[in-house]
Amino acid sequence: MKKIIILYLFLAIGLASCTNNSPSSKETTEQEKTPNSNNPKEATNSSISYSVYTNPRFGFSILYPTFLSPEPEPENGDGRIFSNDNDEQICVFAQQNIMNYSIEELQQMCENSIDGTITYSAQKDNWFVLSGIDSEDNIYYIKTILSNDIEYSVSLTYPQDKKQLYNEIVNEVTKSFKVGLEVTY
Repeated sequence: MKKIIILYLFLAIGLASCTNNSPSSKETTEQEKTPNSNNPKEATNSSISYSVYTNPRFGFSILYPTFLSPEPEPENGDGRIFSNDNDEQICVFAQQNIMNYSIEELQQMCENSIDGTITYSAQKDNWFVLSGIDSEDNIYYIKTILSNDIEYSVSLTYPQDKKQLYNEIVNEVTKSFKVGLEVTY
């Protein structure tokens, strides 16, 4: 029981980074770039522009649509939120897997923390995906990767009437999610 309580505490700390709106004294690590055909990592097949966010603390990067604005990075530098005033949000963060949970255990904890309905789930050797409708009738999509004792997670939340737009965005964002990068300061 004590192990479960500690687990929920660590999961809550990681998820709290997705709701931390306090300004950071750290310098931003975001690298804004415009997609172009010279860099296949940034090129897309649509008119949606993307920028790159790279996290130096945990060595991961991701593309996010430029119509979402980066919120201040949390003091601990574990990730970033990108959002707008239309209930659209991408949250990406990482944390140490100090309790040595398996990917199955991490997925179960995530499922237990969801306030809504899970309509899709998939799990492989070192990752899982959950998707569904949250308690506010928004669509959510969560992908977590476990690599070298670090949990890397990205979540997207958006209104159901934006499903067609976000089908492409979810694909681009999750396809671009790179972990275990060597980052130099």
